[in-house]
Amino acid sequence: MWRLEDHTADVRFLVEAADWPELLEEAAAAFSGYVAGGAAPRGALRRIRKLAVSARTPAEAWVQWWRELLRLWTVEGLLPLSAGVREDATPADTHAVVRCAPAQELDPAALTDVKAVTRHGAEAEAGAGGWRGRIVLDV
Repeated sequence: MWRLEDHTADVRFLVEAADWPELLEEAAAAFSGYVAGGAAPRGALRRIRKLAVSARTPAEAWVQWWRELLRLWTVEGLLPLSAGVREDATPADTHAVVRCAPAQELDPAALTDVKAVTRHGAEAEAGAGGWRGRIVLDV
């Protein structure tokens, strides 16, 4: 589950999931949902990319994950639509397969630009009900 939260200048996401792998999978859905205006492109030719992140803290791995999603979009021209994160993933060792749509298959008028993933206010933590992460995107 993900939703946008009020933020003064940029866009802040709250993502919740049962475990770390699911948190990252929800983040990929949140990223594509935001960039594509809430609707995954239909009939878009899919591309597969492998992503890996590794960090000492969950918050740092969380920021790295979002930055990798943004890199796919801004550098490779691929919108990450969904992710399959290995079940044994941890913030210190995360590997995933990400399904993407090429930018040329998307309607440019429906897309929202994202400039950067900010470290400020980023958090990812496990609690009694699962994992929760917050991230701010510079738009």
